[in-house]
Amino acid sequence: MSFSVRTFENWEELRNLRLRGLEESPEWFAARIEVESARNSEDWKKELETAHWRLIADGNNTAGMMAVSKAEPLRDADCWLFGCWIAPEFRGQGVMTVIIDELDQICRTEGWEKQGLGVWPNNERAIRAYKKYGFYEGGEPRPSRSRPEQLYIPMFRHLPKPQ
Repeated sequence: MSFSVRTFENWEELRNLRLRGLEESPEWFAARIEVESARNSEDWKKELETAHWRLIADGNNTAGMMAVSKAEPLRDADCWLFGCWIAPEFRGQGVMTVIIDELDQICRTEGWEKQGLGVWPNNERAIRAYKKYGFYEGGEPRPSRSRPEQLYIPMFRHLPKPQ
């Protein structure tokens, strides 16, 4: 398959795909669909401005999405990968490679070296996938800000040197 990566054309496109991912896989996100679906247009526009959101497609078919932004100091990383979702029909077909390649490109542009993300401990498939791309578990599980009752595993990776 030949995947393409692009920015979202507008806030509605981001909202629609974000809600699709949350509806399809609510157990894997810290965000909650009831909160996200209540956001107004100004919130979504701000989201597009404050993070690098990307849509991954195979022709006219949406294969997935991802976002990365400058990390807050408490994250112990330069940037934080979040909002990753792959449409069920595209799982296991190379979309994760596209996501990681795009992450690396954004990091090189922004000057970010240490990449971070959080994953639920029971999401073994995601943990295996991130480890395959060089992420490592970085310490004790931490409470999620949006779901304080749930702990996430922090994972980190250093931006590879260009080849």
